Amino acid sequence: MKKVLLVLSLTGLFISCANQNPQCETIANGFTSTEGEKVTMGSQESVDIFLSIDKAWNERDYDAIKLLVSDDAELVTEKGEVLIGAEAFADYIEKDYQESLNEGQEWGWTINYAFAVKPTNSDRGEYVNARFTGSSGVYEEWYQIADGKLISWHQTKRTLSAE
Repeated sequence: MKKVLLVLSLTGLFISCANQNPQCETIANGFTSTEGEKVTMGSQESVDIFLSIDKAWNERDYDAIKLLVSDDAELVTEKGEVLIGAEAFADYIEKDYQESLNEGQEWGWTINYAFAVKPTNSDRGEYVNARFTGSSGVYEEWYQIADGKLISWHQTKRTLSAE
């Protein structure tokens, strides 16, 4: 009987101490220029879409690129060229591939990292930041992903240091 009372007492204590309506605070790790808007970690789903874009890019699978990139996406290359849409992006990739071959550079790269962030109070989607190292340099890129598609992309490049 003592054991039953002990178990019932502990169970009652556990239930009474449990938070029945937890309110999770959104943990922010930054801010945007929009008043009151903060930045939080994004989702693995956005990183997975980025990885699909990267795979299609590496394989020069332009049909996949056209499915993953919005027709009105704004894409800015490391040289400041502004491309609009999936077709222009596919053309850019092929041109870059051909230039790499003509210059004797190896086609390909290593993804050094990728992570997603998202602004609060926004419907602008999430942003994936990624770094790549290739034979021609180190690239920093931001992929804005909304509704499963790339809607904006910005690329910067620095050359590899000669050691």
